[in-house]
Amino acid sequence: MIGRLRGKAQFISEDQLLVDVNGVGYLVNVPASTASLIADGKEVMLLISTHVREDAIVLYGFATDREKELFELINTVSGVGPKLALSILSTFSPDSFCQAVLEGNVQRLIQVPGIGRRTGERLVVELKDKIAKRYTSIGVSPGIAVRRNQAVSDAVEALLALGYTAAEVEEAVAQLQVEGLKDDETAESIIRKVLGFLVKAGNV
Repeated sequence: MIGRLRGKAQFISEDQLLVDVNGVGYLVNVPASTASLIADGKEVMLLISTHVREDAIVLYGFATDREKELFELINTVSGVGPKLALSILSTFSPDSFCQAVLEGNVQRLIQVPGIGRRTGERLVVELKDKIAKRYTSIGVSPGIAVRRNQAVSDAVEALLALGYTAAEVEEAVAQLQVEGLKDDETAESIIRKVLGFLVKAGNV
């Protein structure tokens, strides 16, 4: 069982790497959050989750323990395989996904390609208690969760429609709230401030 790989990375596609370890190439699937941290042709260290199928051994790589742990937790849900779990982590940050599950927010979960309402409901039912019990180990912090009202929800939906990921939007809104975003801000004002934050962060 492979637990970790260190070697030179070459992108095969946006979510797949060939990691050269002493002349042996390992094909590794990665979420967008991990891929964004990797420079093509540079050395990388990935934590590996190994999945054995009848016809292949498939490797999934992660930059952090938290992502790997959550990936494996999502895989315990009936009807959800590694490919869909990877898609979830490419759409949400670990904090954002856990918060959506804890809130029972199926509407947010079905933003993930491949997840319909039934699968979203199953994720909530099967993971809510597990995530609540493992809050600290997964790294979810209630203090950094986005405080939601109608204006915030409308702003988030509008920004997602513009093509930003849930992870980018949630991080920006949470940071703005920490910095003093007012509870009576309009959706339009929140959108402008989030776009400004994303420009400064280099996401635009």
